Amino acid sequence: MKKFLTAVVIVVSTMTFAQQTEKDSKCDLPKDYQEPKPDKKIQSWLKRGDATIEDLRKHIAVENDCSEKDVVFLRISEQKGNGMYSVCVAGKPMKYKRMGTVFMGAGENPFDVTK
Repeated sequence: MKKFLTAVVIVVSTMTFAQQTEKDSKCDLPKDYQEPKPDKKIQSWLKRGDATIEDLRKHIAVENDCSEKDVVFLRISEQKGNGMYSVCVAGKPMKYKRMGTVFMGAGENPFDVTK
């Protein structure tokens, strides 16, 4: 019985937190918000393939038809081969990923040819 109740509590709390993040459809950042700094070694390596943070900022601005100033990074998690980025684009939270030197939305599948 204890295991069952523990499992129910975990599932309910997970669903509650997942719903809270989905409800928030607007980024409310403080005026003094500082963007996270990317790793300089990785960025210098990515500069060879035009896949730096600034290249991603330009890509997002063009894709969403907004200014580069409207793109604010919330979270950066990257390695040389891939990366995940949480971004606030003109007040709307979005997620992007990098595979090699190619940027795409986090929900996109580059191998899906049925579209």
